[in-house]
Amino acid sequence: MLTLRPRHALRALALCALAATALTAPAQGAARDAVRDCGDSAENGAGSYAITAQGRGLTCTSARAVARALPGRRSCRNTTIDQCTVRSMHCFVAQVGKELYLARCANSRQTKFVRFEFGS
Repeated sequence: MLTLRPRHALRALALCALAATALTAPAQGAARDAVRDCGDSAENGAGSYAITAQGRGLTCTSARAVARALPGRRSCRNTTIDQCTVRSMHCFVAQVGKELYLARCANSRQTKFVRFEFGS
């Protein structure tokens, strides 16, 4: 049978606690900004839906502005997957239904993101 002195038992317990926190704590720099739900931007029954914003300094107002500007551009909907630039954000648009599109826009440094769907 293994017997530990109180001092060794205390060290073993401290090492186990340290190992547990190291395994559960996220790596430095791995934390991401929260995704914020920005609602819909519907105008006269048509518009963008399920708008989300992610990134420091990106407001829901800016995200809704991108979501309002993109559907009006025909150049963003020529093929099944297309890329265009709206309000200094690079957007990828994918057609997932007859009239339904999904969009993902990011700034050039890939630190701010806007996601939404539009069409019907």
